[in-house]
Amino acid sequence: MSEYLKNFFHQELEKQGLDLSNVPFIQALELALSSDRSFFLTGKAGTGKTTFLHTLRRIGIHKNMVVLAPTGVAAVNAKGKTIHSFFKIDPRQLFLPGDPRLQARPGKGNFSIYDTFQLNKSRISVIRRLDTLVIDEVSMLRVELLDVIDQILRVYRKKTHLPFGGVQMILIGDPFQLPPVVKSPEWEILSKYYGTRFFYGSFAFKTLQPIHLELQKIYRQEDEAFKGILNRIRENRHDITDIQTLNATAKRYDFSLLDQGYILIGTHNTTISTVNEKKLKELNTKEWVYPATVRDNFPAQMAPFDPIDLTLKKGAQVIFMRNNPEKRYYNGMIGKVTGLKDNKIEVETPEGFILEVEREVWENVEYVYDEEKEQVVSEVIGSFTQFPLKLAWAITVHKSQGLTFQRAILDINRSFESGQVYVALSRCTSLDGLVIKSPIYANSVKTDPDSVLFSHQRSAEKLVEQELIQARAFAAARYAFLAFRKGEYPKAKELLEAILEVHDITIYPKWQQFLKIKARMEQKNAIENRLN
Repeated sequence: MSEYLKNFFHQELEKQGLDLSNVPFIQALELALSSDRSFFLTGKAGTGKTTFLHTLRRIGIHKNMVVLAPTGVAAVNAKGKTIHSFFKIDPRQLFLPGDPRLQARPGKGNFSIYDTFQLNKSRISVIRRLDTLVIDEVSMLRVELLDVIDQILRVYRKKTHLPFGGVQMILIGDPFQLPPVVKSPEWEILSKYYGTRFFYGSFAFKTLQPIHLELQKIYRQEDEAFKGILNRIRENRHDITDIQTLNATAKRYDFSLLDQGYILIGTHNTTISTVNEKKLKELNTKEWVYPATVRDNFPAQMAPFDPIDLTLKKGAQVIFMRNNPEKRYYNGMIGKVTGLKDNKIEVETPEGFILEVEREVWENVEYVYDEEKEQVVSEVIGSFTQFPLKLAWAITVHKSQGLTFQRAILDINRSFESGQVYVALSRCTSLDGLVIKSPIYANSVKTDPDSVLFSHQRSAEKLVEQELIQARAFAAARYAFLAFRKGEYPKAKELLEAILEVHDITIYPKWQQFLKIKARMEQKNAIENRLN
């Protein structure tokens, strides 16, 4: 009967238009929707981590869920809030294990956690009713912050004995991509307590013991040989042949490629700014400046552009910073400006289509608890309005994370951080559209050894399936009650029998009511059989 429940839930997911063949993706969705089990979802670049988050948000409406991210841009992309703003964490403060400022009762200095963060009634209400907390781009979260989040949730939810106060934690990210920013003075202090700067080194993560799931299917690249090179570089398993294959593309490099639909991805901000300014000045056309419109509460660090005002000329190469399927553009698409008007910009795509681009709105949201609906909802508290375009002869590796390019020049021989080379390479869809500006060497490719070790902890398929059997049984009760209320007795009976076979019903909060319903259905069936 456990197969019955599995098929039942898969049919429900199929109704949402989901691909059931992507097993880890479906498993993650089932855990998120049908259980309170925490998990870490990872995957190589282009495997659908962002798609998972958007899908969860779309169909997980029966849960009180909040989505957070470590940076402003990541929070806007995830349609959530930053960790610091949601929990009122001062980014200038450093909190260590056992810090008296994190305790429920006043300690040294007569301070408690309530004095430290001073969350208002609305935020406390959201926290206490929270079912699921999603942290996107968790690989960029500094190690001690996960411990701070854990302590806040334990204390404010008055469940200090439970990791994260009993909240289901869904952590999404790839530790092989860009790491957290930790300054040397900060790490000098943190290293006395933690063995790594990454989130998985926190005490809270080790106590939580989340399931590890990894998305396997790569959607961005189709070339198997290129996929192999990327996978080996990601995990520091590359060899001299891989480097030679990449360096062979350097012979195709020419600065004029930037006028042929290529974008330069570099590691240093000064290089990127210089290239964009130089190319814009070369255009002998009128300069247009489009000021951004910021309304209400929208902090500068959340803006998807820097600078926020857009300076363009006809002929400028731009990148789209937003997905809009209806208007046929996507985040990361390269184009060329062909026309400029006050309220409209014409952009030619690589395929030769002319798109009329209008201003779009980015929103800053606040999570509140709606007493009438009895659920956590998001309210818009500020907005940023601008054309979804940015000068794009060049872009930094950091700003390119999450984007996809058909053609790219990579200036990565001076990479200074782990994951930079992998992130830059994995933005490209194929080896044919990839050009290395200058040859790279073994020391250009940096992989954090802690991440290599951590990556081996993926949960076994059998363990995941065991968790799902219990999760499906627990969640099926809601469907059984609903079917019974609708008078769909055969469906309700099948669900109940399947649940009772695989699940200890006595741990279900409403188990007595549950058994009464089963008895009433059996009584009804017996009467119907006698009448027949």
